[in-house]
This record gives sequence, structure tokens and C-alpha cells, in this order.
Amino acid sequence: MQQTSTQTPSFRQLQSGSGVEWWRTAWQLLFHRGATVVWIVMWVVAFVILAVLHWVPVVGWIAGQIGWFVFFGGLMLASRKTDQSAAPTVADLFGGFGPQLGSLVIGAALLMVAELLIFGAMFVAGAGTAVGVLLSGVSGTAGLLAGLGVTSLLLLLIALVLLIPVGMAAWLAPALIVLRQQQPVEALKASLAACWANLGPLTVYGLLWIAFAIVASIPFGLGWLVLAPLTVLSTYVAYKDLFEFQQATEPSAPAPAA
Repeated sequence: MQQTSTQTPSFRQLQSGSGVEWWRTAWQLLFHRGATVVWIVMWVVAFVILAVLHWVPVVGWIAGQIGWFVFFGGLMLASRKTDQSAAPTVADLFGGFGPQLGSLVIGAALLMVAELLIFGAMFVAGAGTAVGVLLSGVSGTAGLLAGLGVTSLLLLLIALVLLIPVGMAAWLAPALIVLRQQQPVEALKASLAACWANLGPLTVYGLLWIAFAIVASIPFGLGWLVLAPLTVLSTYVAYKDLFEFQQATEPSAPAPAA
């Protein structure tokens, strides 16, 4: 049985150009290891499952939040296989349902609590309509925004700012849990700390993602069949670049004397 680490892992600070390199390396992993079709299929399967879950009120949202986190753990394992020139399979999508399932579920639950606290604070502040915007997704958002007052729009902006660190904590946590066996709290803290210390490359990475998302959405959204797997693989590359540098730089142990 794998032991879960209770120590927060160290990370390094990178130059802003690393945000470009994460995408470039992800592109190579997707298209130069013979795994393109498998990655697209994994993304489609995950999307369909999560979309169906979100049709179920309340319970579906909770299951979808947890499912996303667990699936992402499996996709990190698939990314590792791809990086090691091993052929991933669609079954790797469900790799998060292995020994680290409990940690992934706890991590997802902690993120949901953080989100609900932010939404709850907005309700207390009288911004129920703004919360509806956040929970409604793309459809219906324009109409809701039109009915918001200045105060609600301000509270919505504050909520979005508060959700940024939540997103930072979530981004690399699944990789830390399944690839380094970190406990969920340590994984979330390490992800947040690494992102905060690397705002330069993270900003470059995020701006490129926005540009890619616009392009991917133009041809009936078909570009997402490529962008979604690239997003997963670039997340793995970023995790490896930030947290696994010690493994690459440590000198190998000397051979025992004959």
C-alpha cells in the first residue's frame, strides 16, 4: 500500500517563458507519442459523464465536482504514461479510482466548501442574482448580467477574485495527490503556493489558453477536442517543471565498491 506524504513538497520559481514551454511540450506529448486518438476519446468520455451528472439538481453538481477532480487524477496518471513513451488507454481516465481515491475526494470536497463559503457570503451580502450568474454557466449569463445592479456587479467581481486562489489550489493538486501521494490539504496548499510564486509563467500560460480557447471555439467548438487534452497535458508538464526538478538534478548514488 502506498503511503501518503504529510510534508508539503518544495517547488521552484520559473521565468515567464515557461508558460510557453508548457504548451509546447504538451503539444509534443499529444502529437508525437501516437496517443492523440486515445486522449481525445478520454476527454469525450469524461465530458459526457460530467455533463450527464450536471443535469441532476444539487446531487449532480456535487458528484460532478468530485468526478472532475477524480478524473483529473486519472488523466495525470495517463500524462505520466505518455511522458514515459508508454501508450495510454481509455481506462487510464478512471485511474483516480485507485489507492488515492479517498484523497482526491477529500480534496474535491475541500474545494467545494471554499466555493460554497464564497457563494454563501454573496447571498448574505444580498447578491443572490450574482451567485446565479456564477452557477448558471454560459447559457443565460447575458440575461442575468443585464439585470444586475452596480452593487451586485461589484460583489460578483469580488467573488471572481476570491475564486482565483481556489482555482490555483485546485490546478496542480490532483497531480500532487496521485503522482507524489500527497495528502489533500498539503496538495492544495502546495498548488496554491507554487502558482502564487509563479504568477509570471502562469499569466503567460493563462493568456495563451484564452487565445487558444477563442480559436478552438470558432469551428463549432471542434477545436476543443484538441485543446482539452492539451490543457490536461500542459498541466502535467507544469506540475513536473515546478515540483520534480529535484529528481532531475540530484546526482545518482555512487556504485558500491567491488
